[in-house]
Amino acid sequence: MTTENNSIKVGELDFPPRKVWMKTYGCQMNYHDSERIMSHLINLNFTQTENQQEADLVLFNTCAVRDLANQKFYSHMGETNHLRKEVIVAAGGCIAQTEGKELVAKYKTLDFAFGTDVIDNIGEMVYRAYAGERKFTVTSWDRSDNYSIETKITQGTPQAFVNIIKGCDKFCSYCIVPFTRGREKSRRHAEVVTDVKRLVEYSGIQEVMLLGQNVNSFGKDNNESLADLIMDLDQINGLELLRYTTSHPYDVTDELVSAHASAKKLANHLHLPVQSGSNTVLQRMLREYTIEHYLELLAKMRKANPHMVITTDIIAGFPNETEEEHQATMQLLELAQYDNIFSYAYSPRKGTKSARMNDVLTDDIRGRRLREIMKRQLEIQENLRKGMIGKIYRILVSEKKPDKKGALKWTGRTSCMRLVHFAPETLDSDYQWHWVDVEILSATALSTQGKIIKDHGKRPTL
Repeated sequence: MTTENNSIKVGELDFPPRKVWMKTYGCQMNYHDSERIMSHLINLNFTQTENQQEADLVLFNTCAVRDLANQKFYSHMGETNHLRKEVIVAAGGCIAQTEGKELVAKYKTLDFAFGTDVIDNIGEMVYRAYAGERKFTVTSWDRSDNYSIETKITQGTPQAFVNIIKGCDKFCSYCIVPFTRGREKSRRHAEVVTDVKRLVEYSGIQEVMLLGQNVNSFGKDNNESLADLIMDLDQINGLELLRYTTSHPYDVTDELVSAHASAKKLANHLHLPVQSGSNTVLQRMLREYTIEHYLELLAKMRKANPHMVITTDIIAGFPNETEEEHQATMQLLELAQYDNIFSYAYSPRKGTKSARMNDVLTDDIRGRRLREIMKRQLEIQENLRKGMIGKIYRILVSEKKPDKKGALKWTGRTSCMRLVHFAPETLDSDYQWHWVDVEILSATALSTQGKIIKDHGKRPTL
């Protein structure tokens, strides 16, 4: 019920219009979770603000996978001491899942913490906070066998994240995800198809990213598969582009490879984390595949779709990594010819097997190896992207911003996830969420510059 002063009556409380400032760390799954959180807060009369100083609710959605994200969160939490006393501060996500009680005890400004499996209860938790309850933690797990949700859209864009599986059963020795996200649990195939159809028909969604910690495991317990799901989603009228992430090499099937050959809307891009080029390191990581098997998968994928580009994750300096094992990763870069990599120096995560290993490596060694990996990879991808020059790519334009010289440029990504910048035909041209064809004029390791060839508007044409 809305009152004359635009308040909403919820239970015994009035919720006047308020503002929430939200900071999200980490992966696409966390950004998807933040959108779900916002969809519930809207029902409590909240709108989102980019200005923390005007917020009534400050909310951090945390990531525990990388040490850098952890440290950023702790630093930002420390800065909440400067907020107005009446501001409510909450922390959710992966760090809150594992450290919720400790966080609430440590930070005097933190009113409550909540884990990854209770984000759809955020309305109840905010209600409790405004009812006067403070210093509470909610980190329970969903114990049901079924996983059923409806994708929430709050950003007003034609792009949507659609979560199809949560959790992970792999227990890689360095990874905290099974402890922060739980065991694997898939939505049903039919529910996902219905969900995406609804997004396309009623919310104008044209590009969908299927999400999961191990998206390739989708449907295993239900005798369903990611490959079959992709082929059915490919038939949805109005859906223009389909992506998925993140994959585990062990679970890439021949059927999924075939889907990359057959599905017309599936992106020309695969993110396939390898983590190391050394079989002995992969064994210590408990990754369940060999480099030989991994390279065979890349060959199959590229044969199925010759336009496909491959990206990956690499950890530099895994515990006790020898120079020979590091050089095996350097050799993998040459063999795999990745279009881009996300590389990190190893950092231990509390509770994982690798954190208990007696490790002889120093931070200096890890830093040197990471720099060597990044330097060689940038050389490889700059060479690869020279091949784009003179070719025409279709992109969905997502934003405009000035370049280093102050000139206005519009930006979007190709089907293969490469970033493209182009100048408008006129200063007042508006390409926001238009599909455009762009000819590439120049390319570097990290981006490309092009000129617009054709503006298709907000729906592409053949």
